[in-house]
Order: sequence, then structure tokens, then C-alpha cells
Amino acid sequence: MENFCIDDQTFSDLNIFSENPHSIYNLFKGTRTLAARAKLKDMMQHPSNNVNALILRRDAIRYFYQMAPDFDIRNEELDLIEFYLKSDKRKSKANIIDSLSDYVTRNSSNDYYIIKTGLKYLIKLTRYLKNFIEIHSTDATPEYLLTLFGRIKVVIESGKLNNSLELKEKNLKFLEVNKLDHAFRGAEIENIQNLLQLVYELDIYENLSLVALKLGLSFPEYDENEGMRVNITGLFHPAIKAPVKNDVLFNQDQNIIFLTGSNMAGKSSLLKSIGLVIYLAHLGFPVPASEMHTTIFNGLITTINLPDNISQGLSHYYNEVKRVKEVALKLSESNRLFIIFDELFRGTNVKDAFDASLLIISELSKIEKSAFFISTHIVELADEIKKFSNISFRYLETSFKENKPIFTYLLTKGVSKERIGMTIVLNEGIIDILKKAADKGINNR
Repeated sequence: MENFCIDDQTFSDLNIFSENPHSIYNLFKGTRTLAARAKLKDMMQHPSNNVNALILRRDAIRYFYQMAPDFDIRNEELDLIEFYLKSDKRKSKANIIDSLSDYVTRNSSNDYYIIKTGLKYLIKLTRYLKNFIEIHSTDATPEYLLTLFGRIKVVIESGKLNNSLELKEKNLKFLEVNKLDHAFRGAEIENIQNLLQLVYELDIYENLSLVALKLGLSFPEYDENEGMRVNITGLFHPAIKAPVKNDVLFNQDQNIIFLTGSNMAGKSSLLKSIGLVIYLAHLGFPVPASEMHTTIFNGLITTINLPDNISQGLSHYYNEVKRVKEVALKLSESNRLFIIFDELFRGTNVKDAFDASLLIISELSKIEKSAFFISTHIVELADEIKKFSNISFRYLETSFKENKPIFTYLLTKGVSKERIGMTIVLNEGIIDILKKAADKGINNR
């Protein structure tokens, strides 16, 4: 697949590969085979801007989702096949005389057991694959799956795998074992290893379809027009139980969303959700939304949980400035990037944060083909940037009940006017505690 600009900070922000049990990789890694998990991780490290490749992969996953074929392969059997193929045991001889010599020296050995068991499961797998392909090669089968099926058939039919199907794999004779082992760990080993990789890819697609069904994911539709457009309905984060769903729209005329809202209103979770659907769509994977139509972007860059760089003596603010510069450089090199900033310049005083944010947003407003999702606590910025017609204003609602904040997590047009910081401080009774501490100090004099 083509290159897509994404970096470690973005992977970290979106919790793609962390050890957290709710990481996106952990949500998706329930394949039947362990080897498929490694292949899935590699796949997830390389999103793409190749729309044709994305459509082919999406359609392959969607076939498993819609048709629900039972791809009945077993991890322990595939592991034994892999172990057999990678074995450093001496390869069997193909001719009868040498085979007899092998028979005398190896018939009862552990080496022979490994070879015979590996062959048994390889023949069993081959027979199953031929039957699976025959059943699922129909007019309804998407193009890419047919391509995978064709590659599997070539491996099977071009060597001794096809001939082995005539044998009874549970009762292989010693000469049969020798001939097959000589071929499979000899001239045909690369083809057979390629066959296993194709099996793991099918395993991944089946698993992704099951995850989509379990989590209520949908399949992205790709807009190949020149203009930039992202239209998402029912956006949610798959790691949140009973999530509130929101609709998000970007287009050529309004390519910047300016997001406000109080603390704990859900701004960061929303930004992670939008970043996640953009990322997954550029893998060809199902996305956490009811529906998604999107332009193909050339990259995704997020700044949500930017760490302090104490080891280099850099302040948080300077780290933020460096990150904004990185984004600016990427924008100077490429168009159609999707950029997310959570709380621009939070590491400095309010005046500098206001001035720096206004300056950066004013310049970003001149970039037409990329999309920007920017959140802030500094709602006063809205008055200064309303003059830019390509900026749309959204906030996350907060209401009060019995003087306690209620967060709806609903995305609403406009700018937040809520100031709940002091309300939370007062509700926690901190002032009363401090007064008691002060009184105690006075009385103890």
C-alpha cells in the first residue's frame, strides 16, 4: 500500500498499540491464530492513501461480515506446521534406498514424529482450503478475495500439495513421508510459507468482521472526488461503554472545527474518536460510526497527550511549539492531511496561549485541502476567528442539576459559555476544609 503520514505521537494519542487492555490493537487481535496477530499488527502500522487497495481490503472484510463463512482453522495445527517447516532436523531423502536408511535410523525418533505430524496438518489444511475456496468462489465474492483464492490455488496445484490430497494424512507411509518432506522443506518451502501467510490474512479478515459485528462498527465509503469531505454519522469510541454518538462534517467550505467545552465534557474523547475513524478508514478496516463517507487523506497527525520532555530540559510549552512546527512542515510538504490539536498551547499563560492560538489558527484557515479539528478552553478566541468563513464552531453541552454539572457529551453548534471550574471547586468543599485548617492553626498557637 502507498505511504500515509502518521507518527508515534499519533499512535500513542489514539491508543493504538499500548499495553492498555482497551488499546485498539487489543480490541482487534482476537484472530484464530497467533501468527495472524503479528501480521495484523504490521498491517495496522501501515495505513494507506491508496484508495483502490483500501476498497479491496474493505470489501474482503465486509464479505466475511455479510456472509459469515466459518473459516475453521486451528491455531495449534498451524503452529505445528510452522514448527515443522522451520525445523532444523535433517531433510528427508527422496529416493527409496536413502528412505530405507532413514527408516532404520529415524522411524521411532522424535524427529520423525515432528515431520509426520507437520505433514498431517499441512495436508489437512490444504484439503480444507480447496473446499473453502470452491464454496466461496461465487459472483458475490469480492475481487480481492478471489485474488487471494487464486494465489492459494496456484500454490496447491503447482507442487506436491495437490498430489498429497490423495493420501490419508493420518496413516502416511514412511516413503510418502520422505518424499513429501523432501519437497515441502526443500524446493517448495517458500511457496508453502506464502500459503500460510495467505491463510493468516483470511484469518484477520474474518476476525475483523466479527469485531465489527460485536462492537457495531460500519464500513467506510470513500469519496474519490478532488474536493475534501468527511461526513460521519453516529461517531463513537469503541472503548467506551454505552457511548453517546455524534455527527461530524468537514468539507471544502468548512474544513476547520473549533471545539469548546468545559472540563470533563468529553473533548479529548471526541478528538480521539474522530482520529480513530480516520486512521481505521485508511486501513480499510471497519470504523466506530453508523456511517462514514470520507476523502482519502495523505496523513493523520494528532496532538492530544503531548508528554513533557524533561530529559532534554524542554518545557511543556516549548514541546507544544515544536509539535506545531512539525505539523507546519508536514503541511508544507503535503496536502490533504487530517490534523487534530487538543488544547493548543496549554503549557503557557492565558495571554500567550490566546495570542499564539489566534496566530496559528489564522494561518491554518488559509489551507484549503486539509482538515483541522482544534479544541480549546479559551472560548474568547471564537470572537476573533468568526471572520473566517471556513471555521465551524461546536461545543459539548454541559447542564446543571442541583448545582452539579451534567455532561451530555453531545456535539452542538456554537461556542460553550459554561464556566464550571469554580463550581467544581466549591462543590468539593475545599474552601471549608482550608478554613478549618486555618482555624485549627490559630487555636493551637
